[in-house]
Amino acid sequence: MDPEQVLTKTDKGREEIATRAHHLDAKHRRVLILVDGTSTAGDIAAKVAGFDDGLALLDDLLSGGFVAGGSGAAAPAPVVAASPAATDSLESLKRLACSQVERLMGPDGDQLALRIEKAATREEFLAEARKVHAALSAFLGPKKADLFAKALGL
Repeated sequence: MDPEQVLTKTDKGREEIATRAHHLDAKHRRVLILVDGTSTAGDIAAKVAGFDDGLALLDDLLSGGFVAGGSGAAAPAPVVAASPAATDSLESLKRLACSQVERLMGPDGDQLALRIEKAATREEFLAEARKVHAALSAFLGPKKADLFAKALGL
C-alpha cells in the first residue's frame, strides 16, 4: 500500500459502518472508520500504529472492497445540506452523524457512533444526536462539538 494514497469508503464500506452487515473485526472496523477521503494511507496507519499495522489492515480493506484508492490527492470535503435533520432519511442521517463522529474522534468515537446507529426512529436519532453533541462538547470542546451539530442541522 502506498502511504501517500488517499482512500475513500466504497458503498460496501459505508454499508459496513452503518449496519455491520459484513461483520468486520474490531481492528478492521476501526481503520475503516478512519478512512475519510482526505487522509492518506500513511496518516491513517500512523493513527493506529500503537496497536496495529495500519497499512496491512488498509490492504485487507482494499482487497475486500471496503475502500477504494484515489489519485493521491485529497478529495474535496463533502458539501453538507443546510438542514439535513429536517429533510434526509433516517439511514442517511445516521450515516452522516457517524461519519462526523468518526472524523472528529477517530476510533475513540466508536461507542458514540453505536448509540447513533441504534436509533430506530427520527425522534430517537435526534435525542441521541443531542446526547452525542453533549459528549463531544465535554471531550473535544464546544467548538468541535458545534461542527457536529452544524453538519446535522441541529
